[in-house]
Amino acid sequence: MIVKFHTTLETMADFHERLGFVPLDRILMNPPPGTATEADVLRFLGAADKRLCELVDGTLVEKAMGFVESILASYIIHKLVEFVNSNDLGVVTSPDGSFRTMSGNVRYPDASFVPWTAFPNGELPTNKISLVPPVLVVEVLSESNTTAEIDRKLRELFSSGCRLAWVIDPETKTAKVYSSAGRFKELATDGVLDGGKVLPGFRLPLPELFATTKKRKKKS
Repeated sequence: MIVKFHTTLETMADFHERLGFVPLDRILMNPPPGTATEADVLRFLGAADKRLCELVDGTLVEKAMGFVESILASYIIHKLVEFVNSNDLGVVTSPDGSFRTMSGNVRYPDASFVPWTAFPNGELPTNKISLVPPVLVVEVLSESNTTAEIDRKLRELFSSGCRLAWVIDPETKTAKVYSSAGRFKELATDGVLDGGKVLPGFRLPLPELFATTKKRKKKS
């Protein structure tokens, strides 16, 4: 989808604000902002120098991801896959699993869960970008992520069908659990990520999650 801007009314500052004040070095200029499509998203995804770019208002915005963040996301995915597969509940995606939102944008959660019941006849679609929304999404904050960026992303995902979101903060070793785009509870460093009604029985203590970034002490 190509977004047509009202050039006489909107400045680049307004446009930058609408994107969530993401750092300028993550906003791609080729194709020009406002003209990018899903085909461009897939082109960068399949390139030799693979780049994960979300499509936001016809603009390619490179996904932020650091080394520590990838470790945390990988562990969350591992625990989700373990739980979901053991109960045959659905599928879990990694950071390169893309979803089209109701607004026509393309988003890449760091992890997500989609139940089998969301897929027609319980079969996975052949689309490279999923039209079926995730019911659980996970975002592990990177240094270049902005609050406005994450807030907008969550609004889009919840309006598209998401029911639960975990936003992990590696710096403070805490998390926020969203039941809607505007409602969340904060988890302290000793908190536990709970699947709630989306994944009943799933639990992941934050101390266990953040312990994956440190070498384990040998038992005597």
